[in-house]
Amino acid sequence: MLADPAVITINAVAKNLVRIRQDNYSAEYLLRSSTEEHRFNVRNTTGVNRKTGIKTDRHNAELIHTVFATSTTPDIVRKSYVVIENQQGDTLVDPTYVAAGLMSFLTASSNANITKLMNFES
Repeated sequence: MLADPAVITINAVAKNLVRIRQDNYSAEYLLRSSTEEHRFNVRNTTGVNRKTGIKTDRHNAELIHTVFATSTTPDIVRKSYVVIENQQGDTLVDPTYVAAGLMSFLTASSNANITKLMNFES
């Protein structure tokens, strides 16, 4: 089980999101103020490839930041998520290395690659 609260640091500010829902293999965390909210969803599922019959575990973490509307601006919604899939029967170690490699690439040089991605670089 993940920690409660889930601490997510955004722009050097730690956000403490409290678990508001836990069921089966998913959970939802929330931090709300008068001007914004941060919502963190975690989902774990298993599926079967219909062609091959191979079972795959799917792990999804999603962070949604909503800045509430004011009299002059509409709601602003920012969303980021990651999906990690691994075939059942594989080790947990090797898929973890692959996921960590991608996250390391994206955050290399103070998030420079995320900025490049958001500027449509490929």
